[in-house]
Amino acid sequence: MSGLQHAKYEPKTGIGRWFDSRMPLPRLAYDSFIAYPVPRNLNYMWTFGGILSIMLVSQILTGMVLAMHYTSDAALAFGSVEKIMRDVNSGWLLRYLHASGASFFFIAVYIHIFRGLYYGSYKAPRELLWILGCIIYLLMMATGFMGYVLPWGQMSFWGATVITGFFSAIPLV
Repeated sequence: MSGLQHAKYEPKTGIGRWFDSRMPLPRLAYDSFIAYPVPRNLNYMWTFGGILSIMLVSQILTGMVLAMHYTSDAALAFGSVEKIMRDVNSGWLLRYLHASGASFFFIAVYIHIFRGLYYGSYKAPRELLWILGCIIYLLMMATGFMGYVLPWGQMSFWGATVITGFFSAIPLV
């Protein structure tokens, strides 16, 4: 790749040169999307970071809409989930998109983690980045657990019982 010459952006008109000298947005777009050199080892495994970003945005959007209709009272929580499913326009779709999106989000996270393990992303000089990723993963699991417990139903109860039971298996906890 060292012998390749990269194309350089040159505006063709005087207005284009004037605009480029003051705010080089066309140059940025050209350098980022057209003339950007692509590494040889690029494959589909590198797309999971972007997929995770899209999934996170969809989780945030559906979660915000669901939170507008949710009641956070222990006696009313299950009823509010039923209300979302039955009375809110496309509430069933939002809830299922949110629940399925969480599962796909974690599948994409696992693929992202295994890609990092395969390519050695945990080695120096990126070990701090790997540690931060592991902390984010633990926070995601805690957030997923809290979201699973929100409806206050039987599955939430028994899921919480099993997950909190894991901590009793650790000595001194």
